[in-house]
Formats: sequence, C-alpha cells, structure tokens
Amino acid sequence: MRNLEDFNVELRYSSEMKTLLFSILFFMLTISVTVAQESGTLQLTDGAIYYETMGEGVPVVFLHGGFGDRRMWDDQFAEFAKNYFVVRYDQRGFGKSAKPTAKYSPVSDLEMLLDHLKIDKAHLIGNSMGGYLAIDFAIQKSSRVRSITIVAAGPSGVETPKEETDRMMAVFKLAKDEGLNKATAMWIQNPMIAVTSSLPKTSPLLKTMIEDNASIFEMRFWPFEQADPPAVKRLNEIKVPALIVIGDKDTPGVQAAAEAAASGIAGAKKVIMKDADHLPQMDNPDEFNRIVKEFLSTAISCH
Repeated sequence: MRNLEDFNVELRYSSEMKTLLFSILFFMLTISVTVAQESGTLQLTDGAIYYETMGEGVPVVFLHGGFGDRRMWDDQFAEFAKNYFVVRYDQRGFGKSAKPTAKYSPVSDLEMLLDHLKIDKAHLIGNSMGGYLAIDFAIQKSSRVRSITIVAAGPSGVETPKEETDRMMAVFKLAKDEGLNKATAMWIQNPMIAVTSSLPKTSPLLKTMIEDNASIFEMRFWPFEQADPPAVKRLNEIKVPALIVIGDKDTPGVQAAAEAAASGIAGAKKVIMKDADHLPQMDNPDEFNRIVKEFLSTAISCH
C-alpha cells in the first residue's frame, strides 16, 4: 500500500507540472499575440489603401511590384515579423486598394501610411516599381528612412531598352483590343518572370496575383511620379545604407537599372542571386531572406 509520503510527493510533482504547463501555454499565447497579423485601411480623399502589419520592433515596410500585390512578400512577411514590425500594403489600383481617379503621389501615400501607423523611420524593401518608390522616398523624405533594399529595380531616368518597353506596351494594347484575359496571358509570359512562372512552388501564386490584378491594364493613373530631375541624377543625395538585389535571369534593362543604383548610391551593396528573375524573393526566399537579414542587421548597427 502506498504511504502518505509517496502520495504527497506525487501530488507536489503533479502540481508543479500543471504550473509548468500553464507557464508554457501562457508564453505561447503571448508570442502568438505579439506576432498576430493585423489589417486595416488608410482612408484617402478618393479611396483607401489596404495594409497589413505583424510583429514588433524596428519598422520594415515591403513595397510590391507590378507583377502582383502585397502577397508577393508572403515568404518574407511572417519571417521578418519575428524580429521587426513589418508592414505591407497594396498600392493604389492593386490588391484590395482603391483604384486612383486622378494623378497622385506614391511618395505621399507612403508618407501618409507611415504617419497613420505612427512610424517615424522605417527600412524600405521594394520590388520593381516598389524599388523605384523606395529610391524616390529616400531622396524626397530622407528623414523617414533607415535603409533601402532595392529588388529588381533602379532609379527613374535610366533608359529602358526599346524591346522591353514595346513588350510591356503590347500588353496594354492587347487589353484594350482583345480584353483582359488575353492581356494577363501575355503578361505572365514576360521574360522578366520566366523563372517564377515556371517553378511549381511559385507559379500558382504568381498566376493568381496577375489574374486578380488584371484591371491594372485599364488603369489610367499608375503609381509612378515623373521627378524633375529624375532620381538617377539625385542618387548622391541618398545617405542611408542601400542594398541592391538582382536576379541573374532578369532582363538586360533591369540589370542596367540595378547597376545604376549600385554605382550611384554611395556605399551601396549589390548582390546577384543565381537562378532568379524579377521576383527573387519568391524564387529563392531562403537565400533572399538571409541576404536581407544580414544587411538589416548591419544597417541597424550603423544607422
């Protein structure tokens, strides 16, 4: 028969285990609350911008490109939220954001979003047209920027090869002449995304984003600003740490734009990702995340 001392030891052990389990559960719940994704809208005079946030710490803002919307950062959003307060949003006319009804300033939109979220300064990570925006913002609103990571992009004012321009304009013409379905089918065949569109792990999301955003080919006002002088002539004004990431399979025009940014921004670091195209963050997210995390850790320590 079990004696009283054995029973007391077992009771004490059981009580300690319950306390331990409760502490672990409480810790897990705390972590989940900390990194929980939140969403909202920034009301504008002529519409609204949809955004998502996650995590806590130093702010990092992801800026999408023209081959999709905020979802092109799916492999970065939660991952970077482990160490930062991350923000991603749909630029006007993309994703869940309202279509623009008149000319506007993407730089002002980003500044208003930072104000709305009470962000003083942020690291900006932009792909393609999002990269153009990051450069413009770093020039025009330098006090709001901690660093810039330019992905598959460069500054305005760099001449794009006629072949690449003609290829893009053909999509808009096809949308007007034969409809959005044919236009999106042509858009997904663009050489800039030859890798992303062929990989089983990335092609479904890419196709979905392009189809969901088909109406951009009917959009009159795109998120571009004609700066005078163009950004390529003002790169020397960028004083924050800069990282340029370019896929080795991207087109010659984008390669040239990325090189212009790398050579024009003092102290900029350029990284070429192998077997990646215009969307390296989707093609090889593990390598991309490692590269950017290392850069951010250095940028934080020196800025």
